[in-house]
Amino acid sequence: MTDALPPFASARASFACPALLSAAARATLGGARESLLGSVMAVRLSSAMRAPFPLAAPMRTARAEAARAWLGAISLPARTRTALLRAFAASAGSDLAQVADALQQVTEVTAAHLDRGARSELLRLIEGLRAEAAMLAAPRDGPVE
Repeated sequence: MTDALPPFASARASFACPALLSAAARATLGGARESLLGSVMAVRLSSAMRAPFPLAAPMRTARAEAARAWLGAISLPARTRTALLRAFAASAGSDLAQVADALQQVTEVTAAHLDRGARSELLRLIEGLRAEAAMLAAPRDGPVE
């Protein structure tokens, strides 16, 4: 059996942090799983800001509000809830560096539940967000047209 898609098939969906998703699926019910699922949600929301296909601000705001409502329905430690709420809110804005900082805090509060692969993926995403933020903030060479 091959993994090749027929020419008429749509592209497969990909996720920035498959090891994080796998860790969430393996986690025991309760705080660990809910914390990791919150992290998955934060990654999905922040990924919607990145090139090549960033979502428009109103769509990101609606998604962040829906995620905030979802978070209110689950039980989490206060530090984890605060970090996730900050990441959700940052994803509705336009500051990639702020999102990277919020995801860094999410990584820190969920560290006890992350395996090496999930932590590596989160750190890679954070680095990518910071690099994009720096690239957008850098002055452009040449005349402005």
